[in-house]
Amino acid sequence: MGKSGRVLVVEDEVILLLDLVDNLVDFGLEPLPVTTASGAASLLDDSISGLVTDIELPGSYNGLQLARLAARNRPGLPIVVVSAGVCPAHDDLPAGAVFLPKPYRVEDIVAALESQRIARAA
Repeated sequence: MGKSGRVLVVEDEVILLLDLVDNLVDFGLEPLPVTTASGAASLLDDSISGLVTDIELPGSYNGLQLARLAARNRPGLPIVVVSAGVCPAHDDLPAGAVFLPKPYRVEDIVAALESQRIARAA
């Protein structure tokens, strides 16, 4: 991700969201926190260099749907999908996206984003 990675972070549990945001800053990333998939979808522009989304979100669609939308509109965007309650089938994830169960280590999220970035740049 490098030091200028602007990462869209989508999590409806505010305490988890704030904790993840703080930790991503410690890794030199610029997290953009959002609590709904629809709110995140409106922010998926070229300034975003990665997406981390929970699956279970309030609103009209969930994190898997957001991840698929992001992959379709931003091919090559590194995507990490997380959840404590849902373990998606491999086919449910966009190609190249990584699933991490909660609780996760922030280092694993950063590594997953970085490995996708490197793989897609090759």
